Amino acid sequence: MCYEQTVTELEIDSLLLDSLQIQLGMTKETYGFNGILGVDFMIKSGLIIDFKQRMTFKN
Repeated sequence: MCYEQTVTELEIDSLLLDSLQIQLGMTKETYGFNGILGVDFMIKSGLIIDFKQRMTFKN
């Protein structure tokens, strides 16, 4: 089961995003992890993953 909700603000470390749609579900017991950061998060935050270098955020 999964619930979808829009949060007004999401803060991760020094990154602050506003109006982000998230899906909530039971993943810890079933799959062993707390959550997934998807492509929508990557696009909104400007996240770039360069597997030869490292993960960076575009300004």
